[in-house]
Amino acid sequence: MKQRSGGQASRGYTVIEVMIALTLLAIGTSGIIAMQKVTAIANRDAKTLVVATQVGRTWLERLRVDATQWNHPSRQSTESDLADTRWLKSVNGVWFRPDDDLAGSPTADALGNDVRDTDLANGVFCTNIRLTWLYGPPPTTPAPYLIRAEVRVYWLRSGGGGSVEPGKTICDPGIDISKISPSLERYHFVYLTSALAQNMAR
Repeated sequence: MKQRSGGQASRGYTVIEVMIALTLLAIGTSGIIAMQKVTAIANRDAKTLVVATQVGRTWLERLRVDATQWNHPSRQSTESDLADTRWLKSVNGVWFRPDDDLAGSPTADALGNDVRDTDLANGVFCTNIRLTWLYGPPPTTPAPYLIRAEVRVYWLRSGGGGSVEPGKTICDPGIDISKISPSLERYHFVYLTSALAQNMAR
């Protein structure tokens, strides 16, 4: 503060003091804004992860329901009815995109709801399935048999560069899904695994 002539002190701040205060305020505010941005991104990613996990759980439940059609051969029916199932009959150890039908769609929107193949532009998540024998054929192996079901749900990273193939949406039926797994720079993944048992006839 400056002294006025006559010995009285003036009450006020110099321009330099005001500029220093504004600089400190700007630095503090920019830190808070940066933290808010990081928090918003973390919240968005956490929400997306939860939705993707729920999509995967939904598909595991669909596979469990499908397994109820897979029954142990009995005296009345000596043939295995694995071929009567919707998805389990594709047990070959290779990832595949399940067909879109009334029982479920491999494509889901941002809330985890099924998206039909006719509306793939609204798809955010895509589901693939891999089915392998845990315990099963040859026929000399005693029943009940067991299938390992793996569900993979993936979605685009922020700034991930779009789909694997130009001009196709994330879950387009024409995409070569063998190119999906190596594309870690483009996609996030959630994997879920379960075992599905053949039903025993009593």
